[in-house]
Amino acid sequence: MTNNAIWLIVDVGTSGAKAALITAAGDLRRTATESYATFSAAGGVNEQNAADWWQAVIAACRAFGDDIQHVGAVAVTGQMQDCILLDADGVPTHPVILYSDTRAQTEADLITERIGADRLMALTGNEQGADSLWAKLLWLTHHQPGALQLARHILFGAADAIIYQLTGHASTDTTVASTTGLMNLQTRRWLDVDVLDAMGIGACAAKLPPLVAGGGQVGPVTERAAAVTGLPVGIPVYHAPGDAGAATIGAGSGEVGRAYGYLGTSGWVAFTSAAPGSPLNGVFTLAHPQPDRYIQIAPLLTAAGNLEWIKEVFAAGAVDEFITQALARPITNVIYLPYLNGERTPFRDPLARAAFIGMGGATERADLGRAVLEGVAFGYRHALDALMPQPPERLILTGGGTRSVGWCQLFADVLGVDILIGAEAEHVGVRGALIAAQVARGELPGYTPPNFPPIELTLTPDAERHAQYSAKYAVYRAAYPAMKDLFAQMGR
Repeated sequence: MTNNAIWLIVDVGTSGAKAALITAAGDLRRTATESYATFSAAGGVNEQNAADWWQAVIAACRAFGDDIQHVGAVAVTGQMQDCILLDADGVPTHPVILYSDTRAQTEADLITERIGADRLMALTGNEQGADSLWAKLLWLTHHQPGALQLARHILFGAADAIIYQLTGHASTDTTVASTTGLMNLQTRRWLDVDVLDAMGIGACAAKLPPLVAGGGQVGPVTERAAAVTGLPVGIPVYHAPGDAGAATIGAGSGEVGRAYGYLGTSGWVAFTSAAPGSPLNGVFTLAHPQPDRYIQIAPLLTAAGNLEWIKEVFAAGAVDEFITQALARPITNVIYLPYLNGERTPFRDPLARAAFIGMGGATERADLGRAVLEGVAFGYRHALDALMPQPPERLILTGGGTRSVGWCQLFADVLGVDILIGAEAEHVGVRGALIAAQVARGELPGYTPPNFPPIELTLTPDAERHAQYSAKYAVYRAAYPAMKDLFAQMGR
């Protein structure tokens, strides 16, 4: 494809589906986003509807009008570690069980007892628990067997579901597969059937999709998909790596080297390495699209989602105004623990919950808002401590949360490192999906093109505020261990 050729990149996130028209040279032309709902309930239940994802993608494509007809190729990325059941026509047989869903704790305990935590860790390269897909599949086996029986395909990433609708082909990329607990990290193959049998989910083996390295071509757009999206029939569709992989590449960290952070509804800090990380340090290792590379990542279950939650609780207006009012307040002693849906790094605890500590009679609403912004930044500092023995000199920060320069400055002050904001940082997943597909096509020699990514802004920490935050961070670090048993007593 020429540099002026138009790609459609689809990124199916936690709160909405983004579609982008971008040239092969990386010039972003147009974007459209359509949102969808999440259903949450007691017991760690978090679900979405895969049909809603597809309708959102259709609407986003239609928003481009006649421009959609000029697309020459499609690449799709999206949220990872979901349990998606589709019949042969692509109709869901059960709501999507999201990565943040922790209802399967009993099943996780049962499988861990059967297989052994050490063996599971050795096979998958990561610590496993209630968010593992084998636990969720066993939960479905126990509680919704009919949904499993009706399913023709079990998929694990939002991109899988959209690509199936576009092409009629089932697939999961290896980056997503490495989050599930169902793939051998070294061989990059699904676990053997005898292991799945021992887990009690052997019947699922035949429904697992083919694995592809992120960026690989899956199939052409079908006539049925073209009719509803407006895309040309027969153009190629590429399975980009899941959102963490696409963001890693799009942030300029696709080759071994610098660390970056992603600030979205969920979040993480990560870097590409030549060897797996240690799960004993709270680090997850994902499969890089390149066979001999890994992505070491410290994921946070809920990042900017904490801001979305508190804004809704307060029935606040525009998010920019809410952040401005919060940051106008001085630093207080109020601590916020950002564990709305439990946590994965630097500790695994599905029962951990959000909490305000230290409120007094003089505490105002804006003080609580500031505490939430600080608490999320503290969570990133905690995750970075687990990921890297020595903090980096600088951290590239990406994702939708970077739209607030004030919040990014707070990150610099809390972490004590320069924060680098790339141009159009909220679109790193789009750019990463494009680059992965171009590498797979042989159009790029590596995952970090020259002079990439372009840095738009550098924020330097304020020494005085960093000292204040370091003292407050020490209290933050002590808060969860002090409350862990209380969270457990409160139950699921």
